[in-house]
Amino acid sequence: MNILGLLLIVTQLVTDAPSTEVYLTGTYGQSTYAIDGDRNGGFSVQANSIFDIDSVHRVFGEASYTWNQSHGNRFVENADYDILSPYLTVDTVGGGMRTETYFFRGGYRMNMHNVVWYTALQFRALQSYRAVDPRPKNKVADLRFEAGVGYTNNTYSWLVAGEIGRYKQNNDIKFYSELGESQIYHLVGPGTAYTRFSGNKKESYYHGLTASATVAMMPHDQGWLAEVDYQYLRVTKELHDNTFVPIGRIQTHAVEGAFGYVASSWQAVLLGGIFFRRGAQYIYGEAVNNSYEFLTLQHNFAENGWHIGAEGNYNLELPIGEMTFNAAIDYNESNTASLDPEPRWKELYGMLTEDVVSASASVRYAFPIKGRFSWFFEPAADYCYYTNTTRQSWQVALHAGIVF
Repeated sequence: MNILGLLLIVTQLVTDAPSTEVYLTGTYGQSTYAIDGDRNGGFSVQANSIFDIDSVHRVFGEASYTWNQSHGNRFVENADYDILSPYLTVDTVGGGMRTETYFFRGGYRMNMHNVVWYTALQFRALQSYRAVDPRPKNKVADLRFEAGVGYTNNTYSWLVAGEIGRYKQNNDIKFYSELGESQIYHLVGPGTAYTRFSGNKKESYYHGLTASATVAMMPHDQGWLAEVDYQYLRVTKELHDNTFVPIGRIQTHAVEGAFGYVASSWQAVLLGGIFFRRGAQYIYGEAVNNSYEFLTLQHNFAENGWHIGAEGNYNLELPIGEMTFNAAIDYNESNTASLDPEPRWKELYGMLTEDVVSASASVRYAFPIKGRFSWFFEPAADYCYYTNTTRQSWQVALHAGIVF
């Protein structure tokens, strides 16, 4: 979860009033970043709710379903490729992908004698697939448990929280055409395949651990806000085509921070972070009866990066309703080192090691309907510019729903 998402969680625990929001979103985008395809479109249905049982006890939750269709995807056949890179499954054919994502998060909070504590459970299930050869079928299960404790008074709240979770992805590619099968490759570098296991090894499995720790300060009405977050991810890739052997492992350490000010009608936040990713390749001896003798774990990949950005919003009261303007910008840069100085797929290598500038903006207009009910619509746009190769992508979205 990014740092802004964590700030929203702190707000949900302490300062938000009880309410329920239900809305629909439609999206459309185009890109010259071939991994994601040249265009995509989709929709989502989302709901989130905060309910106070009394002045002490609160329950909260959110749920969503998202459907997306992309076209012209190339190379990568995994879901969540950004966190699994460079240990990806790729081919030279590609094709459009359909993706369905189910998300749920719910929890309980107690606020007594200025002490706040909470627990929450979060689950994301995703499947992505294609109806023509090669036909990947990716299934992701991402389960996380959160807990935190803090102190609150009339002006500020302070919170310390932690999260631990389990990540899994099944990546299975099938062929049904009578014309034959294309070559499948398993990367051990941003553009380099593990030659020994490339070819007919088409079923792989990713599994790992996620963890994070957070310290945050948030004003109730106006004042300074600050947050520091540490995140850890460790994922191993195994091949299940008769071997059940691990071939690669990636570990990521990230530290992110946010510092800003909240006023009665606006908010401004500076964001920044660093990350360190380390990868290792499993080396095996001769195979006997399809059993491989493990020899050593070779550390063959390293990536160090940082990002810096800013986010702000402004709330304008109107004679009927209100408008909220949001804008954000971020720059992300990384340096990659691999044991293979000459990657086979230079274009893929370039995309997986891109530096990127991203920007987003939205305008939300909300007005009352009757009593506690209000309606809103919110057009939004995102833009990414990849500085190494001048690739770019953009996406527009329209959110519309009710609040009560």
